[in-house]
Amino acid sequence: MDNPADTEGDNGLNFECNLCDAEVMRSMIQLLVPALATASVESTTGDMFKGPASVVAAMKTELTGYMIQRSETLARESTGGQENRSDQFIKASTRPAEFLPDLIDDFVTSKKNMLSHVSGFFSTDGRLNKIKEFTQKLETENYWAEGEKNATTETILKNIDVECNFHCPERFHMPDKLLEHTGQCKFRIVNCTNDGCVASFSAIRIEKHDSVCPFKLIPCEQLCEQDVMRSKMDKHCSTVCPMKLINCPFYQVGCETAFAQCSLERHCSGFLQTHLNYVAHVIIRQCASVNDMDQRLQLLEKVQSLNEISGALDVKTLTLITKEQEAKINKLEKDLKAQETKMKKLENDLKSRK
Repeated sequence: MDNPADTEGDNGLNFECNLCDAEVMRSMIQLLVPALATASVESTTGDMFKGPASVVAAMKTELTGYMIQRSETLARESTGGQENRSDQFIKASTRPAEFLPDLIDDFVTSKKNMLSHVSGFFSTDGRLNKIKEFTQKLETENYWAEGEKNATTETILKNIDVECNFHCPERFHMPDKLLEHTGQCKFRIVNCTNDGCVASFSAIRIEKHDSVCPFKLIPCEQLCEQDVMRSKMDKHCSTVCPMKLINCPFYQVGCETAFAQCSLERHCSGFLQTHLNYVAHVIIRQCASVNDMDQRLQLLEKVQSLNEISGALDVKTLTLITKEQEAKINKLEKDLKAQETKMKKLENDLKSRK
């Protein structure tokens, strides 16, 4: 008679840990709805009697089965040892979120009809917009439920992750052992402990997240004594950091020294005499400049005065010339009248002689 324990699972280990790398799962899940929408649109492009909504249900079942079947086929390759593994399987088992688009592309290509191939060749805006709109429709209606997507991607991930880098393979005899394990599993979901951060991820990703978390307090990059939030480091270093490099307040008068902001008082007190000399030289140069400006101003005033005198002389000369011309015109007018008088007198003499 068979042992009941041997008829359940693997040697009775029928309580399985289903935890997976949350980051990888999210990346894979995000690809499913766009893939379903694209396949549905491509398969009905140009069909007057069918639209993507009429085939989406069957397409989801077919897409899910296709990806699971392909991942199982790849998994069987691993039984032959490392030397027999294809590049595709290596990619699938090491970079599953990058491998899944390959499966999706193969499936979508197999569903294209003739018109889809043609429109795909020309990349028509209408076709791409239709795919985008149908994707949004499926997401809005939550057509592919999160639980379904999780189950699909989890199955695919377990098939191709032969090294168990992205999922937990542990199984247990009793549920309490499984419960105890899940509280310690490296793929359990944890929250970031940095104040202000609401990110959640698998425990295996703690160090990776901590190295980029914008809310993480880290030592100042300019080596001041403060711990600063990573996202505010640039602002801290360029504004309030006591180790920020600044120019001497007397830079404009000649001191070109740069130093940490916290050293300002020490620098100014230590170089007081030097700064006074710089200021004195500037004052001397300014005095010389003022004297030069006074001389220039006096010269301009003289030039202006001469121009005014010259202008006055020019007006007087013009007036005299105008008067002379007027006198000449008056004389010509008088001479003209005298000639007219003589002409009339001659005309009268001729008439009287006749």
